[in-house]
Amino acid sequence: MKKKLATTGIVISISTLMIISTGCTRKANDQVKQQGVNMQQSHHITPLATPAADNRIQVAKQATDQIVKINGVKSANALVTGKSAYVAAVIDANQGQLSSDMEHQIAQQVRATDPNIQNVYVSTNPEFVDRVNRYVSDVRLGHPVSGFFQEFTQIVQRVFPKAR
Repeated sequence: MKKKLATTGIVISISTLMIISTGCTRKANDQVKQQGVNMQQSHHITPLATPAADNRIQVAKQATDQIVKINGVKSANALVTGKSAYVAAVIDANQGQLSSDMEHQIAQQVRATDPNIQNVYVSTNPEFVDRVNRYVSDVRLGHPVSGFFQEFTQIVQRVFPKAR
């Protein structure tokens, strides 16, 4: 049991370092990554179940509340880990694709709610949006999110492959 917990802790730590290190290599103010999936972040942060402070992934409700006020954004959710925010957004059908202007507005709203955020990654990828929405829903309902961190790390690596 102790070996399993230690192994799980190591995997989570390594995954966290991978995610955090991806956000530390770019400039803070101009870092927005788009992959067709939207995520929202708010200033009110609810921790997702993580055992150690350095492995925290948080739901950013205040940022989300601000993102959905942007014209053309239908819905969004944001997760924050370290100094990076991952936004899963759904845009209005008449909007077409996520424009770089809208992406910039989303990043501004995220950073306005949490000045510690350096990198904002935005995607409207349906798989990413679905998973992020499911995680946020599970957290709000108080469901355990075991295995979440590893799954989140894997999807972030697929949706944002250049986030190193």
